[in-house]
Formats: sequence, structure tokens, C-alpha cells
Amino acid sequence: MIALRIGLAALFLMIAVTVQTSVLTNIAVAGVTCDLTLIVVIALALSRGPEWGAITGFAGGLLLDVVPPADHTAGRWALSLAIAGYIAGLIRRETSGSPVGPLGVALTVVLGTAVSFFLYSATGSLLHDPSVDWGEFGVRLGIAAGYDVVGAIVVIPLVMWLMGRVKPARERRRVSP
Repeated sequence: MIALRIGLAALFLMIAVTVQTSVLTNIAVAGVTCDLTLIVVIALALSRGPEWGAITGFAGGLLLDVVPPADHTAGRWALSLAIAGYIAGLIRRETSGSPVGPLGVALTVVLGTAVSFFLYSATGSLLHDPSVDWGEFGVRLGIAAGYDVVGAIVVIPLVMWLMGRVKPARERRRVSP
């Protein structure tokens, strides 16, 4: 069953990266678009915990780092999404297994967006990336957070539902009344 979960998570990440880099770039505002990969990472972290969030964040970020048109130093997205995924997983852990409500999910997405966007920009500054513009950071972060919350409305429930359907038999028996 764990292999099925891993395969499903990998499929979600590959679809997210493909759609993000090929389709969503056409609706960018101020160079910012919906970070579908981050949304999938947050959904996986909320459904499975911080370890899954960190691992899937690293994998999804690494895919973003190497898939064309990647024009930055490899590893920046991997670091950013791994930390954002881990934090989202910690939020799941703090709710002690109870479902995170819609407002909690939206706030988790905004926090994940802020963390990943800041880390990506900060590492870009450290590496002297000319595309990092701190003067536009707030505006771009607001656009990114708005896009991500809208994308999360559809993506997070779908990913969490599908991941919830893939459970070992012992977990399914415990949940049944």
C-alpha cells in the first residue's frame, strides 16, 4: 500500500509540474502564476504529515528546478518547497488528526506560499540572481497567494480525498464504525 501512495504522490507531482510549466505560464500576472506544485505538496503534507510534506516538497521542487524553462540555480525550489511542505505537515500534526477546516487550509496555503516565495527569493539574492526584485516582493507575493488559494480550492480536496482512499486494510477497519 505504501508503494501505491508513493506512486500516487509522484503522479500528482508530475502532473502539477507539467501543468504549471506548460499551461499556467500563459495566465501569469506580473510574472507570477499559480504554484500548482506547492498546492499539491501542501495537500500531501496535510493528508500524510510533515515527513511526507518535506519529501514530496523536495521532489516537486527538484522537478521544477530541472524542467525547462528552468533559468535558475538548481535546488532553490527543492529547498523552498521542502520547508513549506514540512511546515504544512506540522500544521496537520498540531490539529492532532482532526480535519483542518477550509479557513485553516487557506491559511496554510498562504503561509506555504509566503515561506516558499521568500526562501526562493532569498536564495536568489544570495546567489546574485538578477531576476530577484525585493521592491516588487510584496505585490508578487500577494498575487501568488491569491492564485494559490484559488487553485487550492480544487486541488487540495481532490488530492486529500484520493490519498485518503489509499489506506492499508488495518487503517480502514479502524475508521469504520
